[in-house]
Amino acid sequence: MLLMKIRRISPYLLVMLSFLILLLLGGFLLTLPISQTSGEWGNYADSVFMATSAVCVTGFDCYKTGLVNTITFFGQCVEAVLMQIGGLGFMTILFFLVTLIRKKVAFKDRLFLSQATNSSDVSHVVQFLRKLILITAIIEVSGFILGIPAFLDIYKGDVPQALWGSAFLAISSFNNAGLDLFGVTSFIREGNELLTNMSDWAYYYMLTYSMILIVLGGISYLVLMEVFSFKKKPRQYSAFTKICLVMAAVLIFSGAVLIYLTDGLIEQDPNRKMSFFHALFLSVSSRTAGFASYPPYDLSNGGRIVSWVLMFIGGSPLGTASGIKTTTLFLIVLSIYSYIRGRKVKAFNRFYTQSLIVKAMAVMLMSIFVVVIGYLLLSEFEQKTNPYFTGERAIYETISAFSTTGFTTDMTVNLSVGGKITCVALMYIGRLGPMTMFSIFSNNMHVEDSGAHIKYVAEDILIG
Repeated sequence: MLLMKIRRISPYLLVMLSFLILLLLGGFLLTLPISQTSGEWGNYADSVFMATSAVCVTGFDCYKTGLVNTITFFGQCVEAVLMQIGGLGFMTILFFLVTLIRKKVAFKDRLFLSQATNSSDVSHVVQFLRKLILITAIIEVSGFILGIPAFLDIYKGDVPQALWGSAFLAISSFNNAGLDLFGVTSFIREGNELLTNMSDWAYYYMLTYSMILIVLGGISYLVLMEVFSFKKKPRQYSAFTKICLVMAAVLIFSGAVLIYLTDGLIEQDPNRKMSFFHALFLSVSSRTAGFASYPPYDLSNGGRIVSWVLMFIGGSPLGTASGIKTTTLFLIVLSIYSYIRGRKVKAFNRFYTQSLIVKAMAVMLMSIFVVVIGYLLLSEFEQKTNPYFTGERAIYETISAFSTTGFTTDMTVNLSVGGKITCVALMYIGRLGPMTMFSIFSNNMHVEDSGAHIKYVAEDILIG
């Protein structure tokens, strides 16, 4: 009955509405006195901002004293649930629960479900959902178990606090959410008593397994299912899986090398030298996770540009990361290379259609358009009131919000109401993706043109 009612709504509109309801409801729960350490009603604008940061798995923290010092255990649980739902997608969880109740799902329901979850396989969509939930549970439980030794070291044997800290970080890392319980400095030890008193082995161990969880979350569920089924050899993987794996490896290691070159070998701050490990962590985290073991805005100009590019690209489709996605970048670069060489667009023994290339270009251009508009709005709201405002900082915050990365230049804790609304909108659009947003307003994006029977004469015009 539930599916019959909701399938009348466009899948894209339903996904948008589900996220909107979640962030508004989450904001209300975080405003309640039970969620605030002060025991009083919280600021609703701040609460909606933090709920959006969790649902859109961004990692922005607008609380001046940090999340852990502002909201109670109940509020932290709300944030954890919002991160989990945001990473998986509300519709994914809803339909999974429905499939548990109903043994058989009609074809129309499967079709709607495949559209809502961006799955192309209608016949196996229910099995796909169950595998998706199972993979998430296995990885997050494993991350939770792995984190216990480090958190026992952090909290000096306080078992309940260590268990909760490990669980929260596992959820946040795998969902690329970027929220933590360490205060206002993320994973940066400098100025954080909790992390400063932590053993070196525990600190680097925590960063290492967090990187693994971040990569697994952003690599795409389709890739995880194919790789960990152990039914195929690497050369038998699908083209999609090969593209995602190659792009992830290239972006992570090239990003780490470039950041290390600009801020490690060419020393920028004698009191805070960049090690290759921290460069690697920053490269991984820049692809929409948002954790920082080194102040990202303290990077050199070259380092910041590398970080911006990584943030804008993000992870792979059907994963927990945002950005324009690795496959989009791959197709654009491949098509440019093929055009220069005068060859068809092909890779991994596959040709790629013109419509797919146009879609990749459209995603890139729409994303740039959204970032530009977001930057203009944020600048308009913040230039007179925010003490940390500069044009470069505004660009940084805009890209970070749209890519749902969560790196900040300290503008976040001083945002005006207009600035918060702008960042909320950027996070919302970035998490859903520009194509999902624009699909609401175009009924013909996924069907044949109603005037397809009319034949037009091809025209060549001057380009470039």
